[in-house]
Amino acid sequence: MPRILLVDDEPLVTRTLQALILNEMPEIEVYAVNSPVEAMELLKKNMYDVVVTDVSMPRVSGLELLDQVKALWPMCFVIVLTAYNSFDYVYQASRYEDVRFILKIEPPEVMMAAIRRGLDKVRRYFTASEDNQRIRQSMQEALPLLRQTLLERLIVFGEELPENAVLESCGIRIRPGKDTWILVSGVINSREKQHEIHFLVLSSLRDRGFRADAMYAGFQLIFLVQTDRQTDVSSMILSQLDRIVEGAGAAVGLSFAVSDGPVPWTRLRQAGFQLQNDARQNLERNRIVARASSGVGNGCIAIADALRWRRYLEQRSLDTLIKDIRGCLLSEGYPMGRQSCAMLLKLLLNELFGAQCLEQVKTGRYTAETVLFHGAFDTAESWLMETEAMLQALFSGSSSRKNTETDELVDSINRYIGGHFAEDISLTRIADSFNYNSSYLSRVYKQKMGEGMNEHIIRTRIDAACRLLSDHALSIGDIAERCGFQTAKYFITVFKRSKGMTPKAWRESSGTHDDTG
Repeated sequence: MPRILLVDDEPLVTRTLQALILNEMPEIEVYAVNSPVEAMELLKKNMYDVVVTDVSMPRVSGLELLDQVKALWPMCFVIVLTAYNSFDYVYQASRYEDVRFILKIEPPEVMMAAIRRGLDKVRRYFTASEDNQRIRQSMQEALPLLRQTLLERLIVFGEELPENAVLESCGIRIRPGKDTWILVSGVINSREKQHEIHFLVLSSLRDRGFRADAMYAGFQLIFLVQTDRQTDVSSMILSQLDRIVEGAGAAVGLSFAVSDGPVPWTRLRQAGFQLQNDARQNLERNRIVARASSGVGNGCIAIADALRWRRYLEQRSLDTLIKDIRGCLLSEGYPMGRQSCAMLLKLLLNELFGAQCLEQVKTGRYTAETVLFHGAFDTAESWLMETEAMLQALFSGSSSRKNTETDELVDSINRYIGGHFAEDISLTRIADSFNYNSSYLSRVYKQKMGEGMNEHIIRTRIDAACRLLSDHALSIGDIAERCGFQTAKYFITVFKRSKGMTPKAWRESSGTHDDTG
């Protein structure tokens, strides 16, 4: 019997669609969930002929869910519901076949026609014969197990993967022979949380252009990540994990051990074993460490060090920073500890000043890169002295330029928000548009504006709504959509919180208010 899966964070939407479909097609099995994580759990167990998903949902978008659906079941027909007729959505999904976008304002007949078309297309893959039904069920049960088995053979036993064609048919994205980053979670005692973290990490990395796969290792997760990028790869990976660890909260106690660079293909088993052991035994909760990519040694960078050092760099607290670095060198030993400290400093300096700025800094005959990694300094103190001189040169040469660049950046962001507030914009989307780390961009913006970026987006939307409320021909729902709110209910809630009254009350008393609010 054909199956349809409905995914929307608004229960009213899924209930309405479910009733509509069952009324016209009572022979169809229709399942409804209200989060992408729940949807992924069902998709791992069974194939669905048609998936209908909202494009905008908390934590994981409909487009991210689309990637996961197509990875598991390429033949599935996906219908994406959106409030906006945006070319961006269509462009992002253009790499997949059998995907249809429908505006939420379309009449029910359009939705039903799309569902029938999807069911018909999927029927072409499978006939009604008993043999093909058995094949279909076998595919559903075998693919996740086959992916897990192949990755276990690689990481646990050091065996080679089969040719690319076989990997692609199993949904495995990494390429044999390529250098690979390894990410290993600490112990996650809840199976439900383990599945959720599995989905969030893969979605986050793949959404940013990485090839990534994961396998379950008891109550741990092992992620393999590849990319064709040449720069800032470690920084991007750590940034994505930082967000996920922060979002998981103290109750989950999420932690990761990460290779500090790409691991050669021939050393994956050795490095994976060491990282798994480190993550299981040595990590505190809510911590990320980068381990030597050779898979041996005890030197590490803690996320707590990264947060402190970033704060010292932002505050220009050079003496305090050098003292902290000296403490890390004493605990890890020199020269091994130098590599860990140098890598963390480079990541932070790239984030705060930019790679081009680093390339221009020189202290005597040394560039910043040489000071950090290549200079022949016999003792920790001689390396610290040169590192301090390099940082002083960086601070003195970048201060005035940095302020000007920051002002221009914030002005550009505000212009972007002013031109796109009616769209589904977010901090992550804006950061990607300006090619910045989202956490860094958020801090800079709040320092300059005195409010967070999300607060500014909401205020811009509310100001626009106040102007539109003077047009009595527009309904509250029309205004909500034009101003970028996903639902009229959410618009009313936010408006009342901001203005102390509902949009309707504001409209009725508009004679006593300025239109801009």
